[in-house]
Amino acid sequence: MYFVNSEIARLFGVVEQVPPFFAPLGSDYLAVSLQRTFFHRAWLEPVFIIILVPTALTLLANYILGLISFSIYVREERLEFPWASWDARLMLAFGERDAVRMRTISLAILIGALYGFMTSGMATILRIPLVPRMLVDFTGLIENVMPGAAFAFTTDFMTYVVGFILPLRYTALQLAASVAVSVFGNYYVTVNNLWPPEANWQPGRGVLWNFNMSTVYFWNSFAFGWGLAAALLPLIVRYKTVVRAFTGIARGLSAEPGAAEIKWLDAKYLLPAYLLLTFFSVAMVSSLAPGFPIHILLLFTLGLSFLMTLLQTHSAGILIGVNIPYLREALIYFSGYRGLSIWFIPAEAMLFTGGSGVAQQLLQARIVGASIKEYTKAYFLLAALGLIGSFVFVSLFWYLFPIPGYAYPYTLSGWPVEAMNFWRWQSWLWTGYLFRRSWIFAGFSLSAATYFASEFLLHDFSLPVAFLGGLLLPIHTALAYFLGSLISRFITIYTGEKWWNENRGYIAMGLWLGDSIVSALLMLIQLITRAIWLLPY
Repeated sequence: MYFVNSEIARLFGVVEQVPPFFAPLGSDYLAVSLQRTFFHRAWLEPVFIIILVPTALTLLANYILGLISFSIYVREERLEFPWASWDARLMLAFGERDAVRMRTISLAILIGALYGFMTSGMATILRIPLVPRMLVDFTGLIENVMPGAAFAFTTDFMTYVVGFILPLRYTALQLAASVAVSVFGNYYVTVNNLWPPEANWQPGRGVLWNFNMSTVYFWNSFAFGWGLAAALLPLIVRYKTVVRAFTGIARGLSAEPGAAEIKWLDAKYLLPAYLLLTFFSVAMVSSLAPGFPIHILLLFTLGLSFLMTLLQTHSAGILIGVNIPYLREALIYFSGYRGLSIWFIPAEAMLFTGGSGVAQQLLQARIVGASIKEYTKAYFLLAALGLIGSFVFVSLFWYLFPIPGYAYPYTLSGWPVEAMNFWRWQSWLWTGYLFRRSWIFAGFSLSAATYFASEFLLHDFSLPVAFLGGLLLPIHTALAYFLGSLISRFITIYTGEKWWNENRGYIAMGLWLGDSIVSALLMLIQLITRAIWLLPY
């Protein structure tokens, strides 16, 4: 509602083109703003089209895609899923209360909390952290020799801890990809004067500007093509695995506890249901954005949603899940559709990319001993409760103070920037900077070559996916993950490989948990301070 009724929208001169299904407009906007309530007829259409329908579509489609990707990458490929697996084992350890494991976890939590206090805590209380968390940027030194190149490392120990549970060979490949684009790739872009006029490289801008701008203007296109090949080719080359995975669903996922009693967990029901959801999504989008190419909608909603789910699940199976950004923008760009209506339809109504999370949760349910039936009930119940709870809390916050308003500072400082970006997209997308066909083709070709080499020579079909993670990861983060994995390897020399492999996840998760507890307490203190400041006195 703010985006389409703000001064920024009026400056762009597009308020009259905003469809009524997006938010209350005109006199309706004034009425609901004065009353500060969602119980108004002007909200019926926006809430139904923007919230309820996309939520229902997303829940159902992601659930089905999650079952498929679970069957492929958990049951058939047997990938490790380091983060999801250790997260579930931590839950199991808390539930079983094993004395040895609890001592290890408790000690890790204590160390993590102490580290959090010495860094974030002291920075909040005394404004001077005992152990700084900072980014050490060497870009200024490197760019004197290689213009455009960037390099940095972080002093935040918690970033290195992530590497404890990640395989060294994949973090090494991830780092190699990040170095390839951040150092050599950006150097190539700069010396060949490929930067666009609106974001021309200049010395002294640092690693963060370098990463953000180069990703948007160059490496996102390259990663898009790379990801397509990394997701598509295994389906073709390893088709027997895919067939077995679908057969596993057809058997009702009988290998999982309690699955046999759920009759509709069958491919003959799930796949038609997914097709039905897709066709409903396409029909809805076509009715809301007349003239939008239906074949492009089908290609993205049916095909790309499936491929991206597999790609995300595969990446989560070996490292930490990676997401290809700007998929909704890619859908609009390659359609050639210049109307504004498509921009107001939520991406969740057209692209289903949450199936990877469902697959990982199904794996966690297996580890802790919960059945698919139990998980399914929790999945839909929590989604419904979350929707109701968010409605209650947003209504409460809006009732207490106007939004935007001084009680919510970000609505005054951040929303105008977001609105400006939202309205810029409709014209900026067509500059062609975001999706460069030559870069997409180059990424696809190199990914295909890498896949065939890794599949038939190295016998590891995950190498292109690991490389993709580095393309979209800042170099200091990729370096931290790699060094964390390297440190983990060295620790085994002193503790023994068996003990460390059995406990490294508990230690990593405990450290993260302890640090997070301190961060939560600091946030609570800030909230209390804010609440006192808002009182009349």
